[in-house]
Amino acid sequence: MRTLPPAVATAVHVATLARKAGRPIPPKVYAVLEAAANPWPAEWLLAPLPGDPIRVVELFAGPGGWSEGIAAVLGVKVDAVGVDISPDACATARAAGHRRICADVTTLDPEHIALRHTGAVIISPPCPTFSPAGKLSGLEAQNIAILCEAIGYVSEAAGTMPITDIDCDDLYPDLDECPMCAEHGYHVGYRERSGATWDEVRAEAAGVTDPRIALMLEVVIWPIALQAAGAPIRWMAMEQSSNLPEEILDDLAVEFYSSEWKYASREVLEAADYGLPSRRKRVYMIATRWYSGATRTVRIRPLPATSMAQALGWEPGERINTRGNRPVDPKTGRAKGGNTFSADGPSWCLTGKSRTWKRERDGYRLTAAEAGLLVGFRRSYPWHGSRSSAFQQAADVVSPVMAAVVLSGVLGGLGEALVRDYLAQLYAMDDMLTTDDYELVT
Repeated sequence: MRTLPPAVATAVHVATLARKAGRPIPPKVYAVLEAAANPWPAEWLLAPLPGDPIRVVELFAGPGGWSEGIAAVLGVKVDAVGVDISPDACATARAAGHRRICADVTTLDPEHIALRHTGAVIISPPCPTFSPAGKLSGLEAQNIAILCEAIGYVSEAAGTMPITDIDCDDLYPDLDECPMCAEHGYHVGYRERSGATWDEVRAEAAGVTDPRIALMLEVVIWPIALQAAGAPIRWMAMEQSSNLPEEILDDLAVEFYSSEWKYASREVLEAADYGLPSRRKRVYMIATRWYSGATRTVRIRPLPATSMAQALGWEPGERINTRGNRPVDPKTGRAKGGNTFSADGPSWCLTGKSRTWKRERDGYRLTAAEAGLLVGFRRSYPWHGSRSSAFQQAADVVSPVMAAVVLSGVLGGLGEALVRDYLAQLYAMDDMLTTDDYELVT
């Protein structure tokens, strides 16, 4: 762990004594902490006291999907700070009560001294390069190879690569017998850190054709860098397009396993299977440290379906036009290109272009509040920015419901019961509360 500068160490000591005594931190001391912790909260330089909530870093945090899932659905108190590059998304999250740092994640140091007490990391890299809504450049073989090779450098840079697989002669060239093998039967410990900086590790992925592909590297950099810095990191969670190649998922898991994390599991989940009135298929990964006590993702049973019409309070029979007037197929009597769908089921997956969707009967367009409602936010959620920006935020965000489904295990929440209750209130649907029991299958 990096050593605190003397002046900062003194300020931390004085501030800790004040906090234990229930007194405010002296302004001059707080100013020292604030300068040293920037851009993170000054209080994060202090060790948590017994009973304090876990500290969570949210990367590519957006307008608050994970944050709402934790607070509004699971009702769990955490000490979280999110990072996002979009000023509008940060403004939305702040207005909803969530802390945000508006910055490029790749410009921040994952071993910053203010992060030395971080307990968890949540990471949702942008998905257009892997999603059908984008150009799919992330699926090109050369880009996959570059990214996977860069992922393999992380444990070397962090010094978390076990030395169990190296040649004894390399480790002890001047000895006839390896003392580690003689004592333990195998090598113990980690290799020394390679000396590469995190910027140099990131540069290993610079050859990809779209820089957004390289952002997947942050999924493994941040948790393992925090581990290397001595932070009490317990778990990490990731969300990405369900198109994310298996090669990348496999290499991420291998890197966590090689750094002696307990396990890394992933699942592809469809939001409409969990009571949401819009479709959104995503892959989620959870990895936990061996000592953390965190459980696997709680598998919540499929929940009653919610239609778009039910969620928005529309009458049955409505249809949505997504692409304007198109030529009619004489065989089906419908427009070519599949540009309409029925609101009597879950809506199609929202994209930024959902702002142009029209109700066929009268040309009505969705509001930003209604778009948010379709992905699991309350109607009053404070979307900021232009109409285009608000719809893009709703399209990119992790649904609070899915955040709760994925994090229920590691946060100890009563997942299914709480998700049902949240959905029942959000969409005024009594059948969400009808169930024989709330057994959680892990």
